[in-house]
Amino acid sequence: MSQRVKMETAIRHLYRHYFVSISLLGLLLLLLLFHLLPFWQDSQPVSITLERYLIMLTLIAIPSTLKWFATRLKKSPRPLMWEDASRRYRQLYFIRLYILTAVTLTHILLFGISRNLNFFWFSLVLFIIFLFCRPSIPEIESLLVEPEKEEDEGKKTE
Repeated sequence: MSQRVKMETAIRHLYRHYFVSISLLGLLLLLLLFHLLPFWQDSQPVSITLERYLIMLTLIAIPSTLKWFATRLKKSPRPLMWEDASRRYRQLYFIRLYILTAVTLTHILLFGISRNLNFFWFSLVLFIIFLFCRPSIPEIESLLVEPEKEEDEGKKTE
């Protein structure tokens, strides 16, 4: 099998995880939004302290997860063999995807329990963030090539 076919197979596998994760979270949100689940028919209040700490945790988790993924991908030793690049990208991608999935699931469940719209709006924001976290072939290909050498600052100013 050629390297391009292997790369497309790996991306298809990651896309499967991506779409299943988003689909299940979206389905759960819709079921809770329209009261179609028999659970949590009556809203239970959530303490203000829990709400504030969860919002703070979310505001920390989103950029730190995205930055961590980009930094780890950028600092990977290069060039890597195809198997190593695929494994490395897959591990980093799954960590990023499932951290964002866990945060989103927490907000959806707390929205279902409390009917607090803050949790609903954060869930929608997290769904928008998922749009920017799709797996991509260029990211894997970047692990297969030599990184560009940065020139000295003095040479750039001339």
